[in-house]
Amino acid sequence: MNVLMLGNNLESWTLTAALASTGCVVHLSAAQLPEADSELMEPDLYRLLLKQQDAGRLVYASSMAAVELLIDARHHDKGQHQLQQDLLDFASHVAALPGDHTCVVALVQPVPVGTTERLQTLLQQQGYHQLTLVYWPGFVQAGRALESFTRAGRIILGSNQPVATRLIRRLMSPFNRSRDALMVMPPKEAELTKIAINGMLATRVSFMNELSELASQRGIDIETVRQGIGSDGRIGHQYLYPGCGFGGEAFLQTLDQLADELQDRTGFGLLCSVRAINDQQKDLLFQKLWRFYRADLKGKRVALWGCAFKPNTASIAGSPALVLIEALLAHDVQVQVYDPMALPTLKKHLGQRSELIYASSPEAAAESADAILLVTEWKEFWNLNLQKIQSSMNTPLLLDGRNIYDPQDMHHQGWTYSGIGRGQAI
Repeated sequence: MNVLMLGNNLESWTLTAALASTGCVVHLSAAQLPEADSELMEPDLYRLLLKQQDAGRLVYASSMAAVELLIDARHHDKGQHQLQQDLLDFASHVAALPGDHTCVVALVQPVPVGTTERLQTLLQQQGYHQLTLVYWPGFVQAGRALESFTRAGRIILGSNQPVATRLIRRLMSPFNRSRDALMVMPPKEAELTKIAINGMLATRVSFMNELSELASQRGIDIETVRQGIGSDGRIGHQYLYPGCGFGGEAFLQTLDQLADELQDRTGFGLLCSVRAINDQQKDLLFQKLWRFYRADLKGKRVALWGCAFKPNTASIAGSPALVLIEALLAHDVQVQVYDPMALPTLKKHLGQRSELIYASSPEAAAESADAILLVTEWKEFWNLNLQKIQSSMNTPLLLDGRNIYDPQDMHHQGWTYSGIGRGQAI
């Protein structure tokens, strides 16, 4: 199958690699692969892309190919007008091809509810009957991009056309064998389902963060409460982890889309509260540090462990680390930051600053530090030699934004430790 892929983001590259690996020839709007250390890349994804490139199944800078399927995975920052114009341009190209050429167009990114059907009607009115639109929302997860696509728990497709449905089903058949995970529904239902899923996940996280504040005030360990809540089969354990705030460009954009649909951007609805709680959480570790040092932070040295918005990704989009770094630098704090993948991205974003040190290891970041702020729960942070690290610090203060350490164990080791709702308030 010949596929045209529009976009240069994690989602587009993930679909490109996966579909090419099944024998598709993927024509790309991008001129080349991203760099291996780009925030758009993950190691296994990059290796698969190189393999497909060597096999000749990637065709670069191809904007108007004769294809059976066009996948638009772009974020439409310029609004729906640009999407509409691009679609009309492509339709005129398809109409000019020799023979009776038809093409399915799959929209992947969140769109206003009703967009797919509105654009299909527009094409019909303009006389372009060669294109059939479907809404095929992507659920690619940063940190496990390939796995989240090739082993998806569900594949949602908004389609009213049996021909288009059969094409997507055939395309996804290599990844849909153990059980039929394809859920076909009308486009409007699929559009709302996409944004509602992320809204529900964000709500669960913010609910736990609000509970963690109550737990801190009452001397309650939120971890025990979390396990009790998750034991209810109607709730489960996923996305019940309190922390110092969630990020991710795609995730936050989806919440913006849902807010638009609910007209909740400046109101007092549920989603407005979810977003407000998340914004507050991103400032929580700084507030603890401020209280511990009684507002006297000038000249302090702080280690920041992790700046990616989640483990196994180089992306810092929406990361709490960005809020923390700017707040610390504004108060004349020297920040020594370490992250195993995201430091190149952070350097591009913040550049070189005299009070911002990019450390080569968590130990180097903690050298002579007055506190450690743990922001991203990278696996390498879980079993470090914390006693050795403590001995190199000015003050053994560790503010754990992801609750990866046991409070009692940390106190026994001589740390001044505070997690999120772990019963020890600072």
